[in-house]
Amino acid sequence: MRPVTAATASLVMLLGLPCSVRAQASVGGPPDLPAVERYRIEAMAAIWAPGADIIVSSDAAGIPGTRIDLKRDVGMSDQRFPELQLTWRPKLRHRFRLQYIPVRFDSTATLSRDLVFNGATYLSGQPVTARLDWTTYRFGYEYDFVVRRRVTAGFIAEVKHTVVRAAFRAAPLDEVSRQAMPVPAVGGVLRLYPAPRLTLTGEATFFGVPDRADGHYGGRVADIDASAVWSIGRHLGAQLGYRAIDIHHLGEWNTADFKLKGVYAGAVVRY
Repeated sequence: MRPVTAATASLVMLLGLPCSVRAQASVGGPPDLPAVERYRIEAMAAIWAPGADIIVSSDAAGIPGTRIDLKRDVGMSDQRFPELQLTWRPKLRHRFRLQYIPVRFDSTATLSRDLVFNGATYLSGQPVTARLDWTTYRFGYEYDFVVRRRVTAGFIAEVKHTVVRAAFRAAPLDEVSRQAMPVPAVGGVLRLYPAPRLTLTGEATFFGVPDRADGHYGGRVADIDASAVWSIGRHLGAQLGYRAIDIHHLGEWNTADFKLKGVYAGAVVRY
């Protein structure tokens, strides 16, 4: 199933939940808390259009890999990707979140310089097909320590599990490198309610480990998200936001630098 189709199907399934679930939606709280915050389940489906700056390398035993800029070296262009998020709110101050972002880049180019990847050398002037799959699963918990009429503020603890698969093909070479990066992160979230139907949200999470001198261990993950939701009634809303993800990874054999920044737009459904 294509990623966009999966996003649409998930949203339709959530829209079709029985009305009995809606009847249990209230989570209590201050009587002046905006009605849009009185839900048990919230689902968001969006399309994200980031500008991408990605550099990868893959070593082999005794053979260091080239730092490959996917735009400059293999002609990668910016793409649009689906984003899905599901939030379960069992109590007023507690939220459990699951997010899924599948990112894929495909490109074909004639090399302007020699590249070494996975111990294989791709020569200048050689046509190369490159593919990058970058899939992130985000599992998080949020505790809102401030719940007021016009503002809520909370703490976030989460795990980002990112799977990166890079492939370079040029006859007769066909090399693939795969790396899984489960990373914990902590941060905070702030929500403002300037109007009954408008919610403004800003959140940031971060994790970092100092780079080791030999260049084989270290890294950081920073994720910043700012959005506005206009609620069309209590159960449906339209969302517009901006997200920036910065990942620097040093592994035993693989390194990667990902910077994806851009706007997204989608729909929010609450029960």
